[in-house]
Amino acid sequence: MSGAVVSPSPIDDHASHRVFAATTDTWDHRRTTVGVSLICAWAARRGCATSTLLRGTGITAEALADPEHLIEAQQEIALIRNFLRAFDNRPGLGVEVGRDYHLTAYGYYGYLLMTCSVVSEMLRLGLRYSPLTFAFSTIHGEFRPGDRWALTLRTDNVPDDIACFVVERDISASLQMQRELFANSSTEPLQEVHFERDVPPVDAIARYRKVFGVPVLFGQQRTELVFDEDYLNWRLPMANEHTEAVIVEHCERLRAERIRPGGVAGSVRAHLMTLPTLDRTLDECAADLNYSSRTLRRCLTREGTSYREIHDDVRRSLAHDLLRDTSLPRTQIAQRLGYRDWSSFTRAMRRWGDPQRSS
Repeated sequence: MSGAVVSPSPIDDHASHRVFAATTDTWDHRRTTVGVSLICAWAARRGCATSTLLRGTGITAEALADPEHLIEAQQEIALIRNFLRAFDNRPGLGVEVGRDYHLTAYGYYGYLLMTCSVVSEMLRLGLRYSPLTFAFSTIHGEFRPGDRWALTLRTDNVPDDIACFVVERDISASLQMQRELFANSSTEPLQEVHFERDVPPVDAIARYRKVFGVPVLFGQQRTELVFDEDYLNWRLPMANEHTEAVIVEHCERLRAERIRPGGVAGSVRAHLMTLPTLDRTLDECAADLNYSSRTLRRCLTREGTSYREIHDDVRRSLAHDLLRDTSLPRTQIAQRLGYRDWSSFTRAMRRWGDPQRSS
């Protein structure tokens, strides 16, 4: 492909920019320390001490070395601010750092992407389970005129001083993962890269060119990766529907733990996700978790929720994924969600306000 190109002209805001996949959760969720450890490792290779980046973040060196330790998004923001100060917030830092976010950094999430059948499914599941990543961007997949589609990234409610870095890191990391998924392909589906940011200094443009290898346009209306539409139908080389089903269960549980408050409510939700059927009462769940029914109810009330609210939310989350598997018998789906039969489930779906799925 050709090298980077600089252009201040905006892209045409055509009416056919139709969204087909999108993130549904905000960036303000807990995440593992793997993401910040990659930033620290990148900085250390360039002479910046990790202790400098950890200062004032509340992240310890021990936590940094623990891939299962969870930190708040605000702690990562504090570390990113230290990082940007250490490297003078130079243009292109985000796209350089993003190249280090390999599939192996994402745990179950990386395995999930590998097991998907085609790129369109990978995008849908990848965006649903974005809380398992380190992204701060709100991401949409949108069809575009001229047989193209775009992965568009916005920094909704992200602090202004880190917004440029995180969106550049996220777009670079997304492309890095996709290229690793098709490491043996001789075809490059990426056509262009667009950035909202102003045109950077000439000496910084090479950093963008090195990462993307396609035309890079600045001063655009959106920050996005633009692909051939046919790319959505590419088959993943390691697709496996059975492994995917198993990994989806793990990812749903992890997503619940990341986006929901901790405490008793989080424990109840995580427990329900592991059960073979959701036909489980509060009393039974309390016994499973070694609470009395009264204590469990009181704890959930104190946390601003109830067993019924959590139970219904888990049902909706699982239904979202079970219904996409057309090979599953209706009776099996209903039983997994804790309903006696399919008609009981469809009535519940109507109460949820999703009648088109109840046919």
